[in-house]
Amino acid sequence: MQDTLLRVFVVAAGLLLCPRNNPGVEEWEDAIDGDLQKHEGMLKAENETSEAASEWERDYLWYIWNAFSIISMMRFFRKHLKRNLQKDPEVTGTSPCGPAKVSLPDIGTLQKFYAKCFHLSAEKTKREKVFLEGFANDLLEMMRTICDNDGSMVIEDFHMVNERDIAVRFTPPEPYRFHCLLRNNPVGDLLLDAQVCGQIKLLKEEKIPNGCPCQSADADDMVCLLHSESDRVKTKVVDAFDGPLCSKDTPFLSKSKITRWFQRTIKQAWAQISHKYEFELSIRYVEAPGALVVRFRSGKKINFSLKPVVKFNTEAHFCIEPWSSSNVDTFWALSLSAYEDRLLGYLYQRLPVNSCHDQTLKIACFLHRRQEALTGKTALKGLHFKTALMHLLLTKKISQWQPDFAACRLRDLLSFVEESLRRKHLTHVLIGNRLAGVVELPGEISKAKPVNLFHLFVEDDCAYKNATLHFQEMLRNAHMLIHEYVAQPASGTQPFV
Repeated sequence: MQDTLLRVFVVAAGLLLCPRNNPGVEEWEDAIDGDLQKHEGMLKAENETSEAASEWERDYLWYIWNAFSIISMMRFFRKHLKRNLQKDPEVTGTSPCGPAKVSLPDIGTLQKFYAKCFHLSAEKTKREKVFLEGFANDLLEMMRTICDNDGSMVIEDFHMVNERDIAVRFTPPEPYRFHCLLRNNPVGDLLLDAQVCGQIKLLKEEKIPNGCPCQSADADDMVCLLHSESDRVKTKVVDAFDGPLCSKDTPFLSKSKITRWFQRTIKQAWAQISHKYEFELSIRYVEAPGALVVRFRSGKKINFSLKPVVKFNTEAHFCIEPWSSSNVDTFWALSLSAYEDRLLGYLYQRLPVNSCHDQTLKIACFLHRRQEALTGKTALKGLHFKTALMHLLLTKKISQWQPDFAACRLRDLLSFVEESLRRKHLTHVLIGNRLAGVVELPGEISKAKPVNLFHLFVEDDCAYKNATLHFQEMLRNAHMLIHEYVAQPASGTQPFV
């Protein structure tokens, strides 16, 4: 069918293009055969051209695919290497600030500042420690005498938590005793601090009446013929409602009452022994029960704290946090500083020689305290910087704590605190953290829920704004504060306490 149509088309074309007056049949056949041969040649040429074009197209697509693959591989490796360099800024010698846009001096200035500010001589450190221990022992001895006379709490031994913090254990007088109840975010309470805390219940032994006169208060010289010495007095343990220094209508110890009692006892004891010393003792701020400052005539001063604590176990105790809410006056914070120091000791053994972790923390705390001296105290505390550092120690590579990386790690620490403030969330490093499993916690603590140390900022907008402004000012003043301290003459340099 196609051949017939083609023949008709060729004949018509011949008549139109090459008209003749009387063409013969033979001439038409010759013309048709010639045209068909030409057409077959054209088709053959077109097929060859089509095959060549198809082959060229396949080669072209193959080259394009290879080029695309090479470009994709280059982009992948470029992103991968860039990510690694961002994680390890020390490799390239750069240290991006991250969220904390803080201008810090160079590593040489930081090391000079650290050596000048914190590397005190062993002799000077020993003298200050001996002075504080001797003075605290003298002051607490007089406080014990005062408490024995007025029948209030019994002050026991003390121990140095660190160079400036002294924990003072106290217990109730007979027939009372303490019973510690550990809490962890109980449902329905208003624990603004949201830390591991607890209540200290006051218990007392109470006689079980049997109706016999031998149980009267003046029956010491009485001989009872009905009851022997062993069964004459039977007691039971009951809650001491409205006991000494308890919250109203409860058997739980009140933080506010303990604070007032402790400060009052310190003032009374100092009034008795102040004539023996040539310096002044005063309370730094009333929120904390024993935040004291010694001022010498030379102008030097030493800040330290006497902290009344209730023993929980051999390494943990309940204490009073200055920024705890008055709405939860019976909830005491549980201090795990001994366990935190144990974790730091474990990590320290794995760090490089002369690692920069201690330098990083002390410089950050120095900036924090200097800013407090300028703008006042906030709910942001040194504990938060210590917690942030331990999180970094648990997550960063050991090689990133070389001595020369102090500036990088200081930026990391400030960035971590800034980001935690922004999210209002800073997790306790020990509780609910599987990375800190090397520290064996008591069963009651290890089973506790994770703790947000910044939960106070979730509930209290005013405290959050003050802490945020304080931290932003600290970042802006960091460069100036460090250079100002380094520029001081050596004779007038004193460690910031």
